[in-house]
Amino acid sequence: MAILFLISKHFCSHVVPGVSQLFHAHVIPRLRAFYILYLSIVLGFAYLAMIFFSYRRFQALKDQYKWLRLEWKFFNALIKDVKYVSDLGKEVDEKAHQLWDSQLRPGATVQLSDVEKDWVHSIETSVGKAKRRCDTYESLSRRRQFLRWVYSVLMDFRKFRPLGTEIDAIVDDMYDHLFSKCNEIYGALGRSRSNVRSLQDRPIVEKYPYPYNRAVQPTHSIEEKLKDLINSKPDVVRDSKEDIRYNIEFPVKLLLAFLEDLDGLRMETKTEKAWVELVEETILELQQDMDGILKIANRMNWIFYIGNWIARRKLKKKYRLYNRMLWVHIYHKSECDFKFIRRDVLKSVRRSPKQQKFPSQFQTTTTDDDDISSLLNNFKNQLTQGSAMDEFTELFKTFESLNKLLKDAKAVEGIKHSRKAWTDQLKIIIKDAEKSLKSYGESSRSDWGENQNKTEPQSKLKEIARFNRGLRRLKICIEVLRTEPGEERNSVVGMDEDVHEVVSRLITNSENCSTYFIVGMRGIGKTTLARLVYDHTAIQNHFKFRYWVSLTDRGDEEKNALRKKLGQELIHPPVTNKEKEEGTYKEENDTEEETNKEAKEKDYSFKDINGFLKAKKYLIVLDNISSVETWESLKAAFQESTNGSRIVITTRHKSVASNAENSKQLRLRTKDESLSLFQQMVNLPSDTSDQPELSEAEAQKVNTLARKVVGRCGGLPLSILRLGYLLSGMKNVTYEQLLRVLEHIDHNQTPWSEIVGFNEKDLAPHLKKCLSYFGLFPRDSETSTRRLVALWVAEGLVQQTAAEQEPLESVAKKYLDELISRNLIQEVERKPNGKVKTCGFPSALRDLWLRKFPVSSLDGRLAYNTDENDASFTSSRCSSKNLQNLLRSCRNPRSILFFDTREGYKPGEEISNFLSMGIASGHLLQLQVLDLEHVFRPNLPANIGKLIKLTYLGLRWTYLEDIPSSIGNLLNLETLDVRHTYIRSLPKSIWKLKKLRHLCMNQIYRSHIKYQHGNSLQNLHTLRGAFIDNDSPLMDGLCKLTNLRKLALAFQLNRSQQTTLAKKLLELKNLQALKLKSIDEMSRPQDLKATFLSGLENLSNLYLFGKLEKNSINGLPQSLSDLTLSASRLSDDPMPELEKLPKLKCLSLYAGSYIGKSMSCSKGGFPQLQVLNYLKLKDLEEWNVVEEAMPNLKKLEIRSCYNLKVPNGLRHLKSLGELKLRDMSVKFTSEIEEAKEKIWADIAISPAIIIDEP
Repeated sequence: MAILFLISKHFCSHVVPGVSQLFHAHVIPRLRAFYILYLSIVLGFAYLAMIFFSYRRFQALKDQYKWLRLEWKFFNALIKDVKYVSDLGKEVDEKAHQLWDSQLRPGATVQLSDVEKDWVHSIETSVGKAKRRCDTYESLSRRRQFLRWVYSVLMDFRKFRPLGTEIDAIVDDMYDHLFSKCNEIYGALGRSRSNVRSLQDRPIVEKYPYPYNRAVQPTHSIEEKLKDLINSKPDVVRDSKEDIRYNIEFPVKLLLAFLEDLDGLRMETKTEKAWVELVEETILELQQDMDGILKIANRMNWIFYIGNWIARRKLKKKYRLYNRMLWVHIYHKSECDFKFIRRDVLKSVRRSPKQQKFPSQFQTTTTDDDDISSLLNNFKNQLTQGSAMDEFTELFKTFESLNKLLKDAKAVEGIKHSRKAWTDQLKIIIKDAEKSLKSYGESSRSDWGENQNKTEPQSKLKEIARFNRGLRRLKICIEVLRTEPGEERNSVVGMDEDVHEVVSRLITNSENCSTYFIVGMRGIGKTTLARLVYDHTAIQNHFKFRYWVSLTDRGDEEKNALRKKLGQELIHPPVTNKEKEEGTYKEENDTEEETNKEAKEKDYSFKDINGFLKAKKYLIVLDNISSVETWESLKAAFQESTNGSRIVITTRHKSVASNAENSKQLRLRTKDESLSLFQQMVNLPSDTSDQPELSEAEAQKVNTLARKVVGRCGGLPLSILRLGYLLSGMKNVTYEQLLRVLEHIDHNQTPWSEIVGFNEKDLAPHLKKCLSYFGLFPRDSETSTRRLVALWVAEGLVQQTAAEQEPLESVAKKYLDELISRNLIQEVERKPNGKVKTCGFPSALRDLWLRKFPVSSLDGRLAYNTDENDASFTSSRCSSKNLQNLLRSCRNPRSILFFDTREGYKPGEEISNFLSMGIASGHLLQLQVLDLEHVFRPNLPANIGKLIKLTYLGLRWTYLEDIPSSIGNLLNLETLDVRHTYIRSLPKSIWKLKKLRHLCMNQIYRSHIKYQHGNSLQNLHTLRGAFIDNDSPLMDGLCKLTNLRKLALAFQLNRSQQTTLAKKLLELKNLQALKLKSIDEMSRPQDLKATFLSGLENLSNLYLFGKLEKNSINGLPQSLSDLTLSASRLSDDPMPELEKLPKLKCLSLYAGSYIGKSMSCSKGGFPQLQVLNYLKLKDLEEWNVVEEAMPNLKKLEIRSCYNLKVPNGLRHLKSLGELKLRDMSVKFTSEIEEAKEKIWADIAISPAIIIDEP
């Protein structure tokens, strides 16, 4: 025991400590190291697993973010549009409230219902949530890109799943909103925008949005990548090949084509812009992802299965994502139904309502149509050859329906590339379906096993389902992916010619800096015209630098203030909210407010401005120069340059442009233009289909009153716009509403007061009298230029200076032109050649002017008006209630104008008795002017011959049957007008009227003049409506009318008699205008001898009606400026001869004038031609125009030429400003619309195209 004890003691004291020391020294450290290593390995694997799952979750979150960002950007843009239109509407309504005090005003914006308002509020909430979640994701994404990503993996891992869940919920919520009220909301938004656009005083002053430029170019590289993936990587694609074709490749192709159609289009709303940007982003991201999948498949070829497996999984994932995203873009467009509007003033096509309503009635057949028809016939034949599944028969019906829809889409403007893509896709689906049908037919005829027979119908049903899905989506695309031509903003109506003229002048090759003035009264459209020119594509291409400077109305601004403002606007323009939103300025340390403040405080010298502009080729618009002094003080800023720079100045003061070589005086709008402006704001019944509850007579009644209401505006766009405030937004305007407006209308007189003030001092006295003379006419009346000029001359209001040799009538027309150019008189209607046909005195201006210059200042001039509602009578005018009171204000009047359009015999009897009694009593013996135009049968009393001082007798439209022979006693008579009466013969005594200058007869009733030998009307200048036949005595006296300048003559003569007539006409050496009509007893055209015309060397205006000899046009006078041919039956092309006329400015070829099939215009032909009209040339098929032909043609009208093909040479008409197509085939108009951009591609200023119904 002791030994054991000693051994144990020794072990414990020596061995155990040693072993323990050895264990602690070697074993424990190794165990600790092993534990740490083990723990490290475990933690490492856990962290790697976390990184892996974090990456997976983040990649999934990345796709969710793409989806969220798409919905957020789209709906955020929609909310911005709602707010923008709402703000503009409030602005317009506030202005309307200031201008009008009327309960009629419903508001500029279309009000949303409570449900729609809740929808907007709800989507705003969702947009806010989406923005916050996008910010969260982007924050997480940025954290992963820096060195702290190791830490962020641990901290952010737990955030991924809840964030993904929230994103899915928000996206689903937005998707639900899309299919609930989005269409109604955007529809109301569109209507509100339309109202606001039309109601703004200057609806075009704000800058146009920048045109869209494709970020995805039309190389279709994405399509090629998809095809490459499908064809070169079959193991990656496997069974999804057809799904990728139909659900990815097809929509990409359609969207790319649509983007190509949108190229250059101006995005007018945030929604449109956001949609286009999102489509581009999606396609570019798809392209990048396809590149990634191809790289994976190519790089991992050495691991055959794994590489394809990874690529296949990624492709499957991306397929699901983009299949949904691509089609959601289309659903966005479909459900919101926002429009892409094409608005280009000079490239616009204006269609009549009828043609807009039935655009595809006569669609033409194309090669694509034939191809599709052929494919459909083949498919149909296969259906009938064997027993096909019912689903294939239904599929064929769908093909036919879609083909019809595709044909209807031909009338849609501006979708050339989309239409091609739609057609191609339909062809592909039909071909695929045909292959499927063929294989099904072959399999059904072969000896299949039992399992195979079960499998084949199932696979075919899947294919048919894919075809139907593709067709449904294609149908949506055809209906949705299109642009629409927009009616131009109302202020643009009537400005096509002005824009064309100003732009042409500005881009001429003159190197010197020149100034162009746009002059007109307030509200006439000066700023609008300047903005149209400023934003015109030709101007943008010609001038690299463009600047717009708006000046105030204050004309007393100091020179330093003007210089400072000019420098601020040119050198340092203020940053706009639009620029801030679009990121078109650089954000540095200064804020927008600080930048603008610095610009306001900084002063600029003219030297600074000159230095800034010196090297630039610029266009500067100085809007609203208020005085000559203002312009003189600014001139120093623009030293003469030699780089072709231009300055455009708008001003209300004609004196500012008094010495200018280049200026444009704006005119008041015509009657039709004014109504067009009004109709763009107010819904009038165009036909009873618009308002079924209205009869045709009631609709006509509404439109007639609307014309009267618009007439009160005097053609001033600003007045029409403000009138539109009262009635805009109403679904359909009623007669009662228009009547109320007419009764309570209160003109904004500021523009008219200004125009009175401008002209009160510097208008010549004789022009003041001519203007006051309009006060004799009823309010809102339309006065023919012919009547007005004749009355002015007869009243002695026209003065001829010693230096002037032209007739008084020509001087009177110059007076009228001057008044029109000063915006004092409105052009109500124009003739086809552009000359003024009727004119009027604007109602508001009339009141102001006649207060200062009343009609009473025109001593001895009276007017009788039966309109009791015309309250503008002055003391010098009669009361309409009692004709006998007419002479109380003036016992011995020098002129009386009757305005009595009442029906029946009573008005004529009353006036006839009045004249008889007045002559008998001696009160009318001083009468010089008697105008009875439009009075029904005011039989002239026998004692009419006592009015020996009478110089003017107007009987037009009186329907008189005869006039007394005592008219021969009116020896001072200068004008006798019996046109549109039943007078068949004028008495012989007419030849006694030695001073007679103008005689207008009634051609319809073949009026004769009984000839009295030994007498002649040597002072006669105008003879219209006379008729000559075998028994006509006028033939003998015609040659004695040696001073005749205008002759309109109809005759029924044989060839020898026409030779005699020609000899007599050749003696009329002063003849300037000649109209000859050769007719038979039924007024049908007969042979017309015209070879003698070359002898009339002063002839400028010629109208020929009748069958011409073959060479008749070879000898036409070289002095002709206006030529009209009708019923000429020319078989040889007349153009080679007509184009030699050096002074010809207007040419009209009417029905039957040419019966050939082709015409040609050669180089250098028609050097001065400005207006060309083709009417009812039914045989004409080709019209060839070579380069440099008709270099000055401005207007071209083609009407009812049904067989004419689109002329190839239209592109050579470089000066053409307007092309009007009326009653032309849909084929012709459609080809013009389709090819217009190509036709005038190399022309800076292409023409406006007007397509009208007959």
